[in-house]
Amino acid sequence: MCIRDNKKETAGFTLVELLLAMVLAAVVTAGIYSLYRFQQKSYAAQEQLSQLQTKMRTALYFLERDISMAGCDPTGGSNAGIITATSSSIRITEDRNANGDSTEYNEDITYSLYTASGIRKLGRKTPATASNQPIAEYIDALDFVYLDKHGNVLPAPVSDPRKIMSVQITLLGRTAKPVPGFKDTTVYKNQQGTVIFGPANDGYRRLLLTTQVLCRNMAVK
Repeated sequence: MCIRDNKKETAGFTLVELLLAMVLAAVVTAGIYSLYRFQQKSYAAQEQLSQLQTKMRTALYFLERDISMAGCDPTGGSNAGIITATSSSIRITEDRNANGDSTEYNEDITYSLYTASGIRKLGRKTPATASNQPIAEYIDALDFVYLDKHGNVLPAPVSDPRKIMSVQITLLGRTAKPVPGFKDTTVYKNQQGTVIFGPANDGYRRLLLTTQVLCRNMAVK
């Protein structure tokens, strides 16, 4: 009598199949890691650009606010106005508290660039601080153009600041770290078309902001 064995044979993986599975797993893992790294770098770059935009708009806000108040003199006895006006710095005075004195804290203000710890910064100096206080870091250029009441450009440094009716402000800032795979070849100009920076040919992202501020208190002098 013939007895049949119904026990099923157990099938296994061959060495070739195991090696193929390992290769496929390695390829998938490498792809996932590559995508993760790309997303991580993309996020870091976007975060830097966001921080750059924030600091630049904040810096421009301070510049616009103070320069627009140049010459504020409610009593007519403080002799407030624009004291010095060069292409890279400005000093203005104003009598905010209307006490006839424009030399107090936050009334005598100078804006210029300075370098500290190897970082170029936009500085705001008052008699109270006696030294530059940082408004924004990683600033590559600060440019002022002065216009008279007819809109004509006054050569800087302006010999008679009383003629200034408006100021064109151009501010150029960069990211704190270079962006991988990026090269900045841009030539940056102010509103008059004058080159103020570049090309840097480096990996930093930059943002150029420019505006024109009316010195409304100067018009009544």
